[in-house]
Amino acid sequence: MNILAIDTSTRRLCLGLINNQRKILEYNLDSGIRHTELLLPTIKKALRRLRVSLDDIDCFAVGLGPGSFTGLRIGLATIKGFVQARNVPVIGLSSLDVLAVNALAGNSKVISPVIDAKRNLVYTAWYEVGFKKRLRRRSPYLLISIEELLNKLRVYKSVAFLGDGLRIYQQALRQRRKDSIFLEEDTWYPQAGNLIKLALDLVNRGRFQDVRRMKPIYLYPKECQIR
Repeated sequence: MNILAIDTSTRRLCLGLINNQRKILEYNLDSGIRHTELLLPTIKKALRRLRVSLDDIDCFAVGLGPGSFTGLRIGLATIKGFVQARNVPVIGLSSLDVLAVNALAGNSKVISPVIDAKRNLVYTAWYEVGFKKRLRRRSPYLLISIEELLNKLRVYKSVAFLGDGLRIYQQALRQRRKDSIFLEEDTWYPQAGNLIKLALDLVNRGRFQDVRRMKPIYLYPKECQIR
């Protein structure tokens, strides 16, 4: 199965492509606010490198956030356009789920991504690592303060934290969570390989979505989504 997956929820443009021969191509580009400029050229480049055309794609996958309002709109609008033009299945993924997979390389039993949501808040959730390192989300997707997150995680002795929220809140977390683990900056953003991995898992389980009802995971109230 040929699958094209993208995530534009952060400053990183994350794009993965897998073809029928299970060959995977990954792009993780620090594009800042240039997703609009780079997304379509990067898709064309990826298709060309694996010698696949857009008409060959059997399923699309897209990161739904939470994250940058503008980035999410760009990514979702692009994928919706492809899906509606081709009438093929689509998978929606939480960007927090994709990010949490970055921490599976370690031995942590609990993982909590923290994404800077501005206004002294973070987008977050927490996951327990189960059998064969399968993630089990143990919370809703949340928009909360670091203080609230610390209170909610007090039942766990050690937690692995990652995400760009650490750039602002790592010191506060370290003061209260001395037994926890703080991953390096190269793990703070979704990675294309993990995007493909989760998309394949959902495809195998038949977890497709109705593109007409697919919406970003904003978490902020509607009036905050418009600048």
